[in-house]
Amino acid sequence: MIKMLVEKIDEFYREVEPEEERDYFYVSEVCDCPRKIFFKIKHAEKEPLDPRVNRIFRNGDHVHIRLMSVLYSLGLVVASEIEIPKDELFHGKADAIISIDNESHVVEIKSMNPFIFQKNNQPCIDHAAQLQLYLYYFNIPKGIILVESKGNQELKEFIIQKDEKLVEKILTVFKELKLKIMNNELPPIPDKSNWEYDKCQYCVYKKTCKNFF
Repeated sequence: MIKMLVEKIDEFYREVEPEEERDYFYVSEVCDCPRKIFFKIKHAEKEPLDPRVNRIFRNGDHVHIRLMSVLYSLGLVVASEIEIPKDELFHGKADAIISIDNESHVVEIKSMNPFIFQKNNQPCIDHAAQLQLYLYYFNIPKGIILVESKGNQELKEFIIQKDEKLVEKILTVFKELKLKIMNNELPPIPDKSNWEYDKCQYCVYKKTCKNFF
């Protein structure tokens, strides 16, 4: 059977924008493997992106657009896609800042595998760390992680208080990582015991990483 559309669609999702030259990190990378970040910034050789996996990731963009439109309709949005103040260590955009009862909250919108969604009664570590940085950079004491199940569009929300000690720990870790990258020093293999899923499974730098064990 000739595949008229599937191959064309897959080819579209294989295309990836070239990596930019940068000496900073993105807030979205806060819980990425440090070796992955190193390889990305150094433009190391990588495997082609799996089109199916890319479509799964892109689906999150549509969830964001749909839920943001509801927050706008409710009159809650103060600002959206807001860049953090200029910083040498991190760049990034928060999904939204909303106001509820005259109190500001940073909001991050996420989508999640339905099986993980059902068993998670607390925020994902990665999502919480990302939100902590936004709370720090915008100097807002409270935020909300709004999560939608990819299976049935069920929603959960988690209220997060700013944790100054956690933020300082994150900043210290990334200051050290920046020095390693500047000195062409590959970070060691991280402790994977706190990973909520196998991040190596979908990493496009798997083969390159294995060459440096």
